[in-house]
Amino acid sequence: MINFTNLKSGGKIFLTILLFPFIVFLMDFIIRFEYIKILNTTGFINYSLSFVYEALLYTFLLWLISFVKKSRKYVVLLFVLFITSLQLLVYGHYFYFGVLPNNYSINYLFDHFHDAFTLTVESLRMLYALIFLVLATIHYFAATFSLKEIQFISRKKGIGIASVLLLMTLFFNNNVRFQPASYSFTPNTIFSFKYVLQERFFGGKFLIQNGYVQRKFEIKEREKIPAKYSVLLFISESVKRNNLHYNGYEKETSPFIDSLISVGKVIPFLNHFANSVSTQFSVPIILSGNYTIEKLNQPYVYDYIKSWTNTSTFFFSSQSMKTDNIDLVFNTSLDNFICQENSGKQMFNDRGINDHDLIPDVANYLNTIGKKKFFGVIQFNNTHYPYKSSQKEFLKYKPCPPTSLNAYDNTIYEQDFVLRDYFKVLGKKNLLDSTIIIFTSDHGEGFSEHNHSGHLQTLYDEDIAVPFWIYLPPGFPVEQRNILAEVSKTNTSHLSIFPTILDLFDLLDSSKLNLDPSGHSLFHKEVNDGIPSVGLDMLDTKSIVYKNYKFIYSKKDSIEHYELFDFIKDKKEVNNLWDKTDEKTKAMFQSFFQKWEKRRTSFTDLNKPL
Repeated sequence: MINFTNLKSGGKIFLTILLFPFIVFLMDFIIRFEYIKILNTTGFINYSLSFVYEALLYTFLLWLISFVKKSRKYVVLLFVLFITSLQLLVYGHYFYFGVLPNNYSINYLFDHFHDAFTLTVESLRMLYALIFLVLATIHYFAATFSLKEIQFISRKKGIGIASVLLLMTLFFNNNVRFQPASYSFTPNTIFSFKYVLQERFFGGKFLIQNGYVQRKFEIKEREKIPAKYSVLLFISESVKRNNLHYNGYEKETSPFIDSLISVGKVIPFLNHFANSVSTQFSVPIILSGNYTIEKLNQPYVYDYIKSWTNTSTFFFSSQSMKTDNIDLVFNTSLDNFICQENSGKQMFNDRGINDHDLIPDVANYLNTIGKKKFFGVIQFNNTHYPYKSSQKEFLKYKPCPPTSLNAYDNTIYEQDFVLRDYFKVLGKKNLLDSTIIIFTSDHGEGFSEHNHSGHLQTLYDEDIAVPFWIYLPPGFPVEQRNILAEVSKTNTSHLSIFPTILDLFDLLDSSKLNLDPSGHSLFHKEVNDGIPSVGLDMLDTKSIVYKNYKFIYSKKDSIEHYELFDFIKDKKEVNNLWDKTDEKTKAMFQSFFQKWEKRRTSFTDLNKPL
């Protein structure tokens, strides 16, 4: 006969034990319900197992705490304060970026601790303190209540709980990294940190970013030809096109460039796009002209220029280049290479040195080469997060606390003065009559337009629509100038920078290159069959721009999402047209997508000597 009294008593004990892990799990379920409700079967199973894991983990931890006889309440208090603090940080990240912390954000915490700390401090509000107090109080009483029964768990049962927990840990260790967001707060946080720590300190390989080695390549010797012009390429950092005044932005962030455009000295490109939202991929795409996921042994544009012309080459960067040995990628056939580490300059932020501080170095180098033609790359830093201006005179838009939109716009405004000073240097040396100047940015920057800030994760216009303009010296052939002006009204991308620069040096001959550039020279009218872009992972977030439409494909935890926007009529990209689009048009975008995917993943013969 069933003893209902014992059954009822056992159920009460069971519920008491599970109270604390249940509250932790319930909080995650409520906060992320909009995401959880669209999980597929596998994702839902993962999420359900998360509760089992949390129940075992927190029961085991509280069981260990139960062995503390003296000052137990203080140990419980420290325990719940730690869990509460971690929850606020994790869900703060979720509300800010739209995802739980993953390996990328945790690596950012290690590599840019000051920036991460600044962001956290600037985000603090009195409301958060109140939430922390309430949540910690709830956790404390729940943990204390659960301990009333957990303390009576025998050692044998405690070891049994630990054994099952260990088995689940082994299972989660192999699975969380594939679909991290389909797991709840506790396993997601534990294993994301575990993967990063294992990679950074124990040689594990869970991330794309595993360091670089120096490019090795061969370029067939041929007779060098004289250069008609010098070319200077500026690569800015995290600047989006829509925050430039000449592009219609209400704030006057670019007065100097505006003045050059107004008199026809600079041709602005209206719809230029980055092909990646990460500097580590975007800059190599600019310099190599190749749309590929591989870290290839291939010549960059200045390698060809150095080999085939009597031209001096240099690369001056305000940024740090020693992280992951990035300097080995860029510093190959350059006559002069400067980055933060060998500049002798004081650090401006944790990304590198002040952009102003490189101007004298560039001026001095131009003095050393005299009248010799040059190709140079200058990479900026100051517009990178946390958007720090170097002088009070550049704090034009206020209030401007760190990480704010005004702070960001102020750095763009300051960059305009840096560009003005570079033009002054070239003018004093009488080089503006013989130098073509190209300006762009590696990628854009989001400010909660689509519920995310920064870059790396999405491919909306705030992330990939970047400024691009070209200064042409007086006397530049009118026919080519007119072609460029016409092409500037079309969709263009970073893939065209490499062939355009080679064209300016009369080197754009694919029969002598070991590959065909993925783009085409902007001095030639060609049919555009879609502009590709990829997210940081280069796997699960991709887009195609064609005419006035942008097609975005994303995959999160095995759930595929399709978006189609008319970015001319719908500048904020909020009206998804995909479900309203006919099958023929969908097939066209899919064909563009497949073509670029094939190119991206199947590059071959790049190590073959010319």
